[in-house]
Amino acid sequence: MTNTLASGPAFYGYSLAAAGGLNYTQAMDIFQRHREIWMPLRYRYAALLTLLFSSSLPALSQSTVADIRDQLGRDVRNSDIGAGYAQMLNLFTDPSISASLLELDDGVDYNIFKLPLQIELPPSERGWQWILRGTLSKARAEGELSVFENEIIDTRWDATSGELGAGLLVPVSRGLSVFAAGEVGISRLENEAEYNGPLGDIVLAPVADGVLFNWDTNARILSATLGLNQQWKLRERYDLSLNSHYTFSHIASYSESDDLPSFSEDTGTLAAKIDFRHPYAATVADLPLFGVAHLGATAFTGPNRDALDFSHFYEAGYSLGLDLPETSRYFESLSLGYQWNFGGGVDGYSILFGWALK
Repeated sequence: MTNTLASGPAFYGYSLAAAGGLNYTQAMDIFQRHREIWMPLRYRYAALLTLLFSSSLPALSQSTVADIRDQLGRDVRNSDIGAGYAQMLNLFTDPSISASLLELDDGVDYNIFKLPLQIELPPSERGWQWILRGTLSKARAEGELSVFENEIIDTRWDATSGELGAGLLVPVSRGLSVFAAGEVGISRLENEAEYNGPLGDIVLAPVADGVLFNWDTNARILSATLGLNQQWKLRERYDLSLNSHYTFSHIASYSESDDLPSFSEDTGTLAAKIDFRHPYAATVADLPLFGVAHLGATAFTGPNRDALDFSHFYEAGYSLGLDLPETSRYFESLSLGYQWNFGGGVDGYSILFGWALK
């Protein structure tokens, strides 16, 4: 799907035709006065690109490419575009968000692979339990940007990330526990773009490469989580659990490629998940078979919660699993399932692979 970013009500209150009659600096002054209005990442790209094409092209004969590039870099630093990069990394790394394929209504696709690991240490005499957590993720976002009818930019963001942390599970009452954890992580984020149009490689690439497109950066991630876990045993054979938590993350870039403005942003994720486990009378290879129904909701919080053009989604899924015998050295059970993700302008699915460690 081609995302025609220059359409709509001409960027929140000023007309594209009026911007085209200004030089680039004057047009960007108008944009900066409107930057406090929420813009998702794709519209921030759109505003910068459209103003560049509509107002800088006439000025190319009067100003050097270096001057325009410097001006673009200053305007990118003032456009809060880094909030979109930070929210993207939050989506890619938050352990509460499953490995997923998400498709946005605006044509941007997110493909997220995650390998979470959680080790629960033996509880103390008071019932307090330390938990070690880690997450490895590989993710990609990609889409098409159309500035004008014949100017299409294919762009994608790739990220490889890892997080490690520890938490403490404290029982409050029967079946109810409080969970607190901290995590640190690093991520490598890269952008690649291909210009498909008569002006892209000639005009846009010399100005935008390294500033808006075709760049790379590292990022550090610091997270703190507070949650509640509630478990019920029903009729001695059904298990119902409710896990809810809030995670606050600070994400900051470092070792950026030349000319890429740095970013340092705060973001948050609020998630709640319900799992209902029930046994089957059937067995597979003499191993007891069970099923798990999943329901959940995830929402981003903070002033940049809409930076990716969606702020929440819901989850509904089902898994089948096997209880392993006592002779199994490391695992109590294994399960495999499917989950549908939907809502708020986003649709997709997740493949669920679960295990319980001994």
